[in-house]
Amino acid sequence: MSLLDKSLKRRDFLKGTAAAAAATAAFGLSGCSTGSAQAAGSDGAHVVASDASILADAGEWMPIHCHQNCNQMCLNMGYVVDGVVVRQKTDDAREDSFDCPQQRGCLRGRSLRQQVYNADRIKYPMKRKSWQPGGAENAHGELRGKDEWERISWEEALDYIADELKRVYAEYGQDAVICNGWRWAPGSAMFPVIGGAVYDTETESFGCWAFQTEALGLYSWGDHPDIMMGPDKYDLPNADTIVLYGCNPAWAQHSSMYWLNNAKESGTGFVYVGPSYNVTAAQLGARWIRVRPGTDTAFLLAVIYEMIRLDGERGDIIDWDFVNERTVGFTPETMPEDATTDENYRDYILGAYDGTPKTPEWASEICGTPVEDITWYAELAAKDNKVIFFHSYAASRYLGAENLPQAFMTVSALGGHYGKSGHGSAAIYTWDAGDSGYRLIQHAGGEYAYIDNLVGSPGATGPNRCIEGNSWWSSLAEGKYLSTSEGPYDLGSGDDPTKLRANTPTYHAAREMPVNPRLMFATCSNFMQTRGNLPTAIEVMRAADTCISLEIKYSLTASFADIILPVATHWEGNDDESWGELCWPSPFGDGNGQKQRKDALLAWRPLVKPMYEAREEKRICRDIVERMGFDADDAYPKSNYDQWLGYFLGMRELSEDLSRWEPVITWTADDNRKHHANYPEQQGKISFDQFMADGSYVVRRSPDDRRNYIGYRDDKLRIGENGEVVVADTAWPRPSRSGKLEIYCQFKADNVNRTGLNPEPIKPYANYFVPNRGYQDTFADWDAKVKGAYPLQAYTPHYMRRAHTCYDNMTWTQEAFRNPVFMNAQDAEERGIEAGDTVVCYNDFGRMLRIAQPLQGMMPGTVGIPHGVRSLFDESDPAGIVDRGGSEQMLSDGQQSNYFPQVDGYNSLLIEIEKYDGEALVEDCDRGPFLAAGIDAEGTPAYVAEGMYEGKEA
Repeated sequence: MSLLDKSLKRRDFLKGTAAAAAATAAFGLSGCSTGSAQAAGSDGAHVVASDASILADAGEWMPIHCHQNCNQMCLNMGYVVDGVVVRQKTDDAREDSFDCPQQRGCLRGRSLRQQVYNADRIKYPMKRKSWQPGGAENAHGELRGKDEWERISWEEALDYIADELKRVYAEYGQDAVICNGWRWAPGSAMFPVIGGAVYDTETESFGCWAFQTEALGLYSWGDHPDIMMGPDKYDLPNADTIVLYGCNPAWAQHSSMYWLNNAKESGTGFVYVGPSYNVTAAQLGARWIRVRPGTDTAFLLAVIYEMIRLDGERGDIIDWDFVNERTVGFTPETMPEDATTDENYRDYILGAYDGTPKTPEWASEICGTPVEDITWYAELAAKDNKVIFFHSYAASRYLGAENLPQAFMTVSALGGHYGKSGHGSAAIYTWDAGDSGYRLIQHAGGEYAYIDNLVGSPGATGPNRCIEGNSWWSSLAEGKYLSTSEGPYDLGSGDDPTKLRANTPTYHAAREMPVNPRLMFATCSNFMQTRGNLPTAIEVMRAADTCISLEIKYSLTASFADIILPVATHWEGNDDESWGELCWPSPFGDGNGQKQRKDALLAWRPLVKPMYEAREEKRICRDIVERMGFDADDAYPKSNYDQWLGYFLGMRELSEDLSRWEPVITWTADDNRKHHANYPEQQGKISFDQFMADGSYVVRRSPDDRRNYIGYRDDKLRIGENGEVVVADTAWPRPSRSGKLEIYCQFKADNVNRTGLNPEPIKPYANYFVPNRGYQDTFADWDAKVKGAYPLQAYTPHYMRRAHTCYDNMTWTQEAFRNPVFMNAQDAEERGIEAGDTVVCYNDFGRMLRIAQPLQGMMPGTVGIPHGVRSLFDESDPAGIVDRGGSEQMLSDGQQSNYFPQVDGYNSLLIEIEKYDGEALVEDCDRGPFLAAGIDAEGTPAYVAEGMYEGKEA
């Protein structure tokens, strides 16, 4: 298969018997039972047609872009026979080893064929039947989510969109155009060019960690907080104990379980902290420290209290040398120069300022952790124990978690667990999970720059153009929002004393801004399903003039649109001129190509021609920009092909002696001719064609490799302006104002309190306050301990079956994993609920159905609702809309956090659960696709009013 090589031509699409059989195997993917892709051989054995094609060498293995939102992007390979992917496999180009591991795909990535060849694919441009342009009664918005669809041409669809954009801009201005999708997605980049839009900004992944990382002296990679500062995989076995705080990497399916299991086999012990004993904890044999959802700050304050008490009684708990030299604010003697109070943290913990010592007894009532476990954890954190503290971001996605990052850091700092072998304190997240440190493969930028000028940032459309945090749908409904920062990130400057040197937002007093959602534009985003307050989202979408959705599949947001445009997946493109117009998949669905591990570079390329009438996202948006009368190059200055090629050719590997960055890919004059490029020639580690055939390049490492890493001790390495390696002598000073870890951080308090959103100022240290919608709110009378109407705390863990809402329509994973609600076994028994029962989860904001799964390993009063499921509304229920799909967003009203408006309280749901007395749920894989994309003989699309399809695509 060619890569713009005119001397090589693809065979005709689905040509020949082998390809037809392969297509049957590829497309027969709907339904729970196996299809008819097997035939009995002469010996009675079952022979699969696509396997026969592989054995006959009828096609080619090609690297797949694992293109959706899980932030790891492992390697998958697809076997392509005459334009159809008939089989998948993962990395087998090298023998697997700890020093040079295979880049193995997870169950989601290895099922991606079911995403590409899915009955829920959007196949053609579609218009909602009752919608007409012009707004007002023409929209018939009350039928959104229920109406029928009709197929239209691309020309009609693009004209509708351009005309409606022109009308809305002219009548209402940019406050009426809503980018109902990621601000950094390719589709979002067009709005500043054509007239502006209102965006969102929040920390859906990182919670409260995102807003004070550098201020505390920690480190962020872009907007990814507290990563790349833990020990790497070679140092994990040097720890006596590894703490996993709210982590479940076995479900996240990163390579980190490989590294953690290696540490376990070397004798390292594990501790898990959280409300449920998850599969990671079970696999690693971890001790379980129980902490109720959203009460982590109280738990950690009590741990600090015990560290102070135990150190006073017997010493050898607090590392006073580290505290005095590397931190500020713990004692009166270590207060920072910019402190505006004389309140040191030790005295706060002991109760000097509020009369409440933060004892284990005080905390246990709140967090539910046994007193003896709090004391044990404090002893574990002592300076002479070799401990690595890893955290995920789940615990900071609670309302009231604003001080959690500072409290977590303080426990680690008091024990001196920074900068030493066998010690550490950092996030365990995505590419950095379990193998931390600076990237050994980085991009050189410059002429190889691989990311478009994403001018779609809100700052390009004017200040304060972002709706912050959990108030997205409620703000759109109310027609106004409060803004506290100029954009998603207001980068600091060393010349401005009010700002930091690194990536920390600077707030201003909250300003009320107008918004008038007349035109909603969603580009490969599913905000109805991923933002809280789903009942209000329905109201907003139905009240708008025009709703547009660019999508791969028939998502909930797409089902509420008026115009749907089919977008090609990252598998789909055309690199062969004999097939017609050349096109290339968007290289980076979210603007970030470096999602693989720090020492691996993964390949991908177009596998199949764009299916049906799907088009690449950027091409669609370029057409819209041009129809609006603007220059599309202003939004998209680089082609996808140039981005794709420049991405690989610009990659550099850090040499073993730390002296230089060396090209990964060899590139010759012949390569330029073959691939219609003009990049400089270079000698690398692997030829481009071999790299594409293997699917990956992995740095070979060893235990004594100088590039191995320990956070806060190793040299700081980066690429200089001329491509040279820049090596600093030490990881200190830190990026905080003091250059140290700030247990007392004046910047944090001043910055947050400047917004004026909370009449009770936050402290410069990690103080405790009662959170919005926390554990205390499960009681009608806290003092008398009388439970209220919604006594259960629900949180929303990530799930193996999907990544947010991506991948959830694949039958194989639906068969393997139900859509459960996990609850404590005793809580279930008290409600007469057994495993497999259909239950209704409800509160004042909404109702949804799930299948009950009681567990012994859940704290009483806690509920886990794996998030990201596709909604299916039943509006006939007398109690109001019931979501039979089971979306947790039905249970959230967009409650704001106490201090950081950008934080979403995804894990702060107070609910009740009852056994459902209506029609029981069926398994998702038995329900059938949400959309039938067939066209009958008269050319009429076979869609039904409810958006459901009763049959299954063959």
